[in-house]
Order: sequence, then structure tokens, then C-alpha cells
Amino acid sequence: MDLAILQRIALELDELLPGRFVTRIHQPLPRDIVLRTRSRSGPEIKLMISADPALGRIHTTDLKIPNPASPPRFCAFLRARFQGSRILRVWADPDDRVVHILGQKGLDSERSETELILELLGRDSNIILVDRRTNKILECLHRIPEKEAGLRAVLPAREYLPPPKRQRSGLLEETEVRNGDTVPGIITEPDGKKRLCLNAAGDRGEKFPSMNHAADAFFTPRLRSALVETLRNDLSGKLKSRIRALDRRIGKIEADARRLKELTNRQVEGEFLKANLQRIKKGMTSVEVSDWETGGTRTIALDPSLSPVANMKKIFKKAAKGKRGEEKVLERLQRSFEEKRALEDCLYFVHEAPDIESLEAAALEMPVTKAGPRKEPPRAGTRAKQESRYFHQYQTPGGREVLVGRNAHGNDFLVRHKARKGDLWFHVKDFPGSHVLLRAGTADLASSGDRAFAAGLAVYFSKALGKGRVEVIIADAAALERPKGALPGQVRVKSFKTILSDQIIPEPSGLKSHE
Repeated sequence: MDLAILQRIALELDELLPGRFVTRIHQPLPRDIVLRTRSRSGPEIKLMISADPALGRIHTTDLKIPNPASPPRFCAFLRARFQGSRILRVWADPDDRVVHILGQKGLDSERSETELILELLGRDSNIILVDRRTNKILECLHRIPEKEAGLRAVLPAREYLPPPKRQRSGLLEETEVRNGDTVPGIITEPDGKKRLCLNAAGDRGEKFPSMNHAADAFFTPRLRSALVETLRNDLSGKLKSRIRALDRRIGKIEADARRLKELTNRQVEGEFLKANLQRIKKGMTSVEVSDWETGGTRTIALDPSLSPVANMKKIFKKAAKGKRGEEKVLERLQRSFEEKRALEDCLYFVHEAPDIESLEAAALEMPVTKAGPRKEPPRAGTRAKQESRYFHQYQTPGGREVLVGRNAHGNDFLVRHKARKGDLWFHVKDFPGSHVLLRAGTADLASSGDRAFAAGLAVYFSKALGKGRVEVIIADAAALERPKGALPGQVRVKSFKTILSDQIIPEPSGLKSHE
């Protein structure tokens, strides 16, 4: 954003923002701050302030911007010291890319004035909050220590000094900055690149009512992409952390299962001792017996302090203990694998989410704690529209309805509210993806073509897409069980069959949508 455009935006902001109150502050990206402002009458205005080295800017925006669950350090400080301020003035330095927002907070003797300063200085771009009375830095987005003599340090409690003067740019366009006859816009260069311009009069490019509108349209695609990627990385990082923890738990459970299996296997040793009691004497440390299972011999360790019968009972007791423990451990192992599959489904939907809204929905349903996911707030609308948020709806060539979960909550919705005895449930084996429900009414009524179509959709809406023919699980809906305290989409399949299937790319004509 060059100097002339920055000055024009600052002039427009000085007409829009004075008298408005900063009601909320977000930091959706590491270098971006959003001020939400309101007046006693009129709509909310969101102000985007970015100190990104490559995309530094300031402008109003209409983009819906997610609010991170916990504010970073600088955002938390701004909420404490700048949020609630009434904006008095906005201006830009005449000879550098620096914009000032003056805010006032408090009443009478407790009244204070702070200045939020955006410095667009490339790598050293920064957002700084300064106490107007003392000219001291209260806090800054990017702390710059004094590494060598002459370098300006930007640190809390230091006096604020303007950035060193550089060669002035934009002189030829300065008269255009205040010229009300100019038409702000976005023009496309011969090489295909787009850029903001103060005057897009004639056929030069896309025109906007203000420089702020032009800047918002210019930066929104990049901002949306950055927000999607940041939110995706945040959600996937949390899910991957839980999956790794589950892998560690599964490893420990499998070690317990092997140990208990060894105890259970001692049941055979007890039977060998029982058949050879007459040969065993108290004080023996071992005995060699014939192994009727292998036809060879086996050596069984004995406790010399116990009688033959006591040794036999001790081995049977350990075998019984191992068998009881093994059943419980295998149940824990099954639950852990089911939980891992549900988390992998959640991770798949996060990776496939196309926009911020889809990722926010994934965040609402994501299992944050073992207690379960956060509750999604109710939304207005018809039941059909509400349900369409949970699943895609298709028709097989034979005319049967097929429902495909859009996300983890949609998978859960299909199992809990749509599946009926006789319906067929599909899911790709060993791959995360959507639950697919073939509304058959009676399983025998579903033709092989209907089943192949539903299985192909299961492959298409899964991580197995593009991997050729894969195994797809088919189960009667009556064979599905949702464990107590299950994660969204987590199910236990008591009995199932599998078929080999390739993806089916659904035709738009086969889609029935409520939207």
C-alpha cells in the first residue's frame, strides 16, 4: 500500500470513525488486528489493521472474521487499554507510511488518551500503543530490541520515536489524495497483476465508491485464504495432538493385552500339571511334561515352596486373572480405536473444509475435551434447511435416497436421527471420511446397483479418493451402536460385510438439496 493510497484511506477513516467506540478487538492472524466500532446510531464498522511485512494495510472491511478462542498477548493488552475508547481522530504522516488513531477513554480526572500507531515499514512493520500524555510505548505487536547503535528500539516503557525519515514516495499523486473527483479502484496491469489505484476513471479498471471499499475488495481474497489456512492449521494441530495421545494410549493397552495373553495361555500349563501331578514333588523348581498339542515336550517352572496341587492352582488362578483382564483390555482397545477413527474423520473434514464458515462449524463440533464437543447453538430456519447443514442428499439410479454426512456432526446426525432398521450404512474401511446412508427400508430391497452407487459415494467423500478400488464396509443400520460418551460420528459396528468399490463422482442432477 503506497503512501498516497494510505493517506487517502486515512482521510476517509477520519470522516467515518471519530465519535465511534471501539467495542471489540480481535487478532485473527499473527500480524493483523481488527477493531470493531459502533456509534450510538448506525451500523458496525470493522477496521482491519495489518503489520504484515508483505501485505501491510489499513481499511474497513465487511468480511466475516473469526475470533480466536484465546487472545494473543498484544490483543489481550489492547482489550484492556484501548477497547472501549472513543475515537477522536485518524491521520497519516505526510511523508511516511504511518497512520495514527487517537482514542480517549474514561471520564474527567480518569480520562486518558492513547494513540494506536500503524507503521508500514516492510520487515519492521508494527502496531504500537502509545500513552499520549507521556509519549511512552505501552505495548507493541512486534518488539524490536536495540541490537546496535543508531537502531530504533521499540519496546514497552520506551519513549516513542517516529521511524527514521526515508526518501519520500508518492509526490506526484499527492494532489490526487485530496481530489474529490478521483475514482478509487483496482486496475489490471498488462502482465495480469492487479493493483490499487487512486483514479480508475474511464476504462482503467474496477471502480469503487471509496478507497476503503477498493482496498477491502483487493485484499479480501488473500485475507480469506490466510484466515482459512490459519484456522485449518489450528484445528488440525489440536486434532493431531489428540490422535498422537491416542496412539500412545493404544500402544500401552496393546502391551497390557500381550502380557495378559501370556497369563491366559498358562491355562494349558495348568492342564499339563493336572495330568502329571503324580510326578511332581514339593521342592522341584521345574518339571518337563509331554506336550500333546505339539507332540514334543514342555518345561514348566514351579514354585519349590508349594505343593504340586498348590502350584497347579496358582497357575489356574493366574490364567483366570489374565482372561478377565484380557476381556477388559480388549474392550478398552476397541473403544480407543473407535475414538481414533472418529478423530481422523474430524481431521479429514477440517482438511476438506472449503471456507471459514465450514471450519467454524468444524470448530464447534470438534471434541475439545473428553467430556465431549461444544454444543452448537440453535439456528433459525425450516427443519429441511437445518438438516441440509448436516448432509448431502442424492438419488441412486434406481431412485433410492442416499444421505452423505457433510462433517463429523453430520455423520453423527445420520446415525442418531436418520438411520432406521433396514437402511444400509457405508464407510470406507481404514480411511477417514463421510458416513453414507442408503435409505432402503428393507435391506433386501436395495439392488446391487443402489449399493454400488452408495459405496462409490463413500469412496468419493473420503480420504480414499483417487486410490482406486478400496474396501467399503456395509452394515444394516440396526448393527450400529453409538457408545456412551462417544465423539461426534463415533460408532461401533456389530456386524458388517465389505465390498470393493471405486469412487463415483456424483452428477449435479443426482443431487437433491434443500438449500
